[in-house]
Amino acid sequence: MKRFLFVLLVLSGLTGFSRSVSAQGSSDRPLIAVFGQAEVMVAPDQVLFRVEAENIDPDIGKAKAQTDSDVKKVFALARAHNIAPQNVQTDFVTINRRYTDATQGKPRQFKGFAVSQRIVILLAEIGRFDALLADLVNGGITNLSEVTFRATQTRKHMDEARALAIRAAREKAVALAAEVGQKIGKAISIAEVGMTVTPAYDEDSTASNSNYSNTSAREISGNVADNQGTIAPGMISIIARVKVSFELN
Repeated sequence: MKRFLFVLLVLSGLTGFSRSVSAQGSSDRPLIAVFGQAEVMVAPDQVLFRVEAENIDPDIGKAKAQTDSDVKKVFALARAHNIAPQNVQTDFVTINRRYTDATQGKPRQFKGFAVSQRIVILLAEIGRFDALLADLVNGGITNLSEVTFRATQTRKHMDEARALAIRAAREKAVALAAEVGQKIGKAISIAEVGMTVTPAYDEDSTASNSNYSNTSAREISGNVADNQGTIAPGMISIIARVKVSFELN
């Protein structure tokens, strides 16, 4: 009987202790949660080209040889424009059969083997954009899949945008609390809720810095020539969004 009573007393004591800890661990202090957003505009200082050399011939050997020759011309152009070897990268060679378009009553005709190879070039001197593009077109490049304007210090500017977003969130919290005659205390939680890097004047919301994509190299070269050999890369927009909760005093 005494043992039974002792067990009940121990269990009762543990229950009371658990409630006490739970009560101390819970917080009913008033909080204010706000979102902050900041934008940093950055001038690009690099250009990334994604180009492709392709040749079609019934003789697969001739098509391959011509494509190899075009790729070597690109390497020579890169050296002529003082582009470091590590800033030029080639993809695997692809080979596909090509046929004429299907027409009613006529079977498709075999045109030849299409041998292509993609090349990525990072141009660190944005002022050489026009000259390099013109040389690439004249050197045998048939497709320009993407041109991307980039900034070398993107990470630094992203950190700056986050800091400004935090500052904006705090200023907003101070202003809101003041409207009800209160002040904010220390921050309780901070969360990043979004980071986008886009061309500053692009209406598309995708996170990309590309100004040209999926078009022919000669089409882009023609546009550059129409503008008297000039290109306007614009600015890169870096937008950070955060959510911060403060104590409300």
